[in-house]
Amino acid sequence: MAHSVEVNITSHPLSREENGIVFVVADNDGKFGELVVSKGGLRWRPRGKHQPHFMTWAEFDRAMREARKD
Repeated sequence: MAHSVEVNITSHPLSREENGIVFVVADNDGKFGELVVSKGGLRWRPRGKHQPHFMTWAEFDRAMREARKD
């Protein structure tokens, strides 16, 4: 399954979610999800969901370190 990723980057420092970098991820069925990277952390909103999953940077670091152990 091939994915495409689009990003809209502005030229200012990240702050709140409203000013975050938005990655739009699509697959063969259309929009797969949306990832917002902001100063506070990461928000992933999968296709068909209204509420995003949120992780702080510390939570993301822990999750990636745990995934690396597998």
